[in-house]
Amino acid sequence: MPFQPRSRWAWDARGSERAVRVSPHPDENLVNLSVWRDDLCVGTVRLLPDEVSALVAGLTDGLAELARRPVGSTATVADLEARLASVESRLTRPAWRTTAAARLRSALGRAGLGSLPAN
Repeated sequence: MPFQPRSRWAWDARGSERAVRVSPHPDENLVNLSVWRDDLCVGTVRLLPDEVSALVAGLTDGLAELARRPVGSTATVADLEARLASVESRLTRPAWRTTAAARLRSALGRAGLGSLPAN
């Protein structure tokens, strides 16, 4: 397929070795999206005008969501902490950790120094 002179490129935020190229094909009533790594096309999607419109709406919604979140906000950190806590809560506590915590609780209790939470 010949290079389309009206193509647009969008470079990956992680670096210039990845990109998306948007190429209109008016003669076929399609827009082609191609994913590139270095100088190799690794995938394409051909979209009809209605599909392009839905994609643009999704991109617009995503951009609007980014605009609503302040850069470096604590909400982002809080979101990450909540996700991490969720993952940690599903992990099985290693036997050595459970045993060590039980022994420490017992020793603190015997010494009259209080106790650790049962968690």
